[in-house]
Amino acid sequence: MFRKIATLTFVLCVPALLWAQTAENKPIVKKGSAPVTNSSNGTEMFASYCSPCHGKSGRGDGPAAAALTPKPADLTQFTKRHGGGAFPAKDFEDKLNGMAMSKAHGSTDMPVWGPILRQMGNEPLRVYNLTEYVKSIQVQ
Repeated sequence: MFRKIATLTFVLCVPALLWAQTAENKPIVKKGSAPVTNSSNGTEMFASYCSPCHGKSGRGDGPAAAALTPKPADLTQFTKRHGGGAFPAKDFEDKLNGMAMSKAHGSTDMPVWGPILRQMGNEPLRVYNLTEYVKSIQVQ
């Protein structure tokens, strides 16, 4: 009888302990300065600036995603969300520059990368290469 009570107590307490641990370990997004990357390397820029939220594959599953509301967009679906066909480069660039803020793009906590990229220098090349990288990860 004692063994059944002890097992039942353990089974009932474990979910509460796991919940408490999960609540304590909820990711916290820390804001800081963006590292300067190679302006001609879209892959490197994506890894540095986009993947913490959007994930390495661009699917919205980066390490910071769990702490964000709304969740980061799946960038591999960008073309599909814009009606398919050709990659909407201008729409993507507008989002980078904060000209197209929307619920789909994220809250105002989402960095507006245009001004940040301008401060780093070579902003048109940076935007072009980052856009080309996101274009390259689109699902068909």
